Amino acid sequence: MKKVALSALAAAMISGVASADALTLYSDPKTGQVYTTPAEGRVEMGDFIDAKSVDMAQRESESAFSEYKDGMKKYVNVKSHAKTLEFSGQHFFGLTSNSYGAKNAQGADQSTGFELRRNYLQVKGYFNDKDYFRVTMDSTKELESAQQTVSDGPANTIIKYAYLYLDKVLPYTGVEIGIAHRPWIDYEEHNSWYYRSINKVILEDKFTSTNGVDALNSADLGVNFQTKTPYFSSELGLFNGEGYHSTTNQKNNSGLSAEWRLTAHVMGNGEHVGKYKLDKDTYANISFAGISTKKRGMSATALVNDPTLYDRNGYWFHAVYNQPEFLIAAQFNHIQDKTLDSSLNNSNNKTIKGWSINGEFRPMQDWTVLARFDSAKTEYVNNTTSNTNNVGDATQMIYGIAYDYNKNVKFIASGKTVNSKDTTPVAATAFEGATTVGSQGDKQSWMLTTEVNW
Repeated sequence: MKKVALSALAAAMISGVASADALTLYSDPKTGQVYTTPAEGRVEMGDFIDAKSVDMAQRESESAFSEYKDGMKKYVNVKSHAKTLEFSGQHFFGLTSNSYGAKNAQGADQSTGFELRRNYLQVKGYFNDKDYFRVTMDSTKELESAQQTVSDGPANTIIKYAYLYLDKVLPYTGVEIGIAHRPWIDYEEHNSWYYRSINKVILEDKFTSTNGVDALNSADLGVNFQTKTPYFSSELGLFNGEGYHSTTNQKNNSGLSAEWRLTAHVMGNGEHVGKYKLDKDTYANISFAGISTKKRGMSATALVNDPTLYDRNGYWFHAVYNQPEFLIAAQFNHIQDKTLDSSLNNSNNKTIKGWSINGEFRPMQDWTVLARFDSAKTEYVNNTTSNTNNVGDATQMIYGIAYDYNKNVKFIASGKTVNSKDTTPVAATAFEGATTVGSQGDKQSWMLTTEVNW
């Protein structure tokens, strides 16, 4: 290694000397004499440098190499069986202030605090230019979260992704095997709703503890086939169905989740799906996606008629159009849950119908005005009381301004207004004076967010 580096440095030094101090020589073929000037009958021999200059260049290159070795002592050697290691990270930090219509479940009508909404650390080990293994660690500490509550203590760290990716196992198709992407969430977050740092997409969102869609999440144990062509892309996957952060397992369970996404790319740039540059690219995508999950909620101790078990089937349509000045996207979703407890007389069977529309306006370079409106309505079977009281029904409005500080850092100021339609009476002791779930579910949030990507 030293000899190679030394030779390279010496060659560079000598070439520099040659370019500055080279001497062109000429010879007379008849007499054999050598001259430093051209003349009639003399032949050019080439450019030459004297031995003293060569020796000086070699000594200078040895000195430069010695300085290079001293500088490298502060670095740590990394060894891997992979051809290339790629490290990256994504981090969402924020300050959030919430105001509730009445006391929440913790007995307070307000909450304010700093959040670590997401802290992704990722490494990809490439075996060649296309195939790799990916691991992504996820840490979260939020004011309100299904994974982490204030009383849980330090931020939890879990594995979000851990999968093998093999490119072109079929024509135009690669495959993820392991804790892999589910077909929908990542697509929407990288094609139409780019603000995961302030809110999930509607299909993953629970507006409050009792309202919202919350139909699936972004990753799960399974296999996902991904196809990309200019005018069509798709993802077809088979998973456990509980999600990457579920506490349940597959013991005594043969039920799996089949999930899919089919997308038409009107502009013919489907090969770049998920990697668009919003301020430069124009694209229009139309998608149909769905899910069919069996025995959702199965745990190791589940009984045959466990009331927590149900089958979930659903589908949704989505369209997005972007050009450098603005983005507009909309979707409609239809989710059905069927309980496996025959003793409940189908009273827990329900259908969730939701729709969402979001947009961006970019009035000047690096600045974006954003807005989104979500609506979710739950219809129960053989449960007149829940339907009458609009249990699970809610709307939410999200709005804000984003500033791209540079290619790695973004700042966002945003607000969110949740309006719960639920009017079921609640005992005063449960919520310290709250009179309805509706007033408890209403919420106003203000957020300051720093998003970092590297």
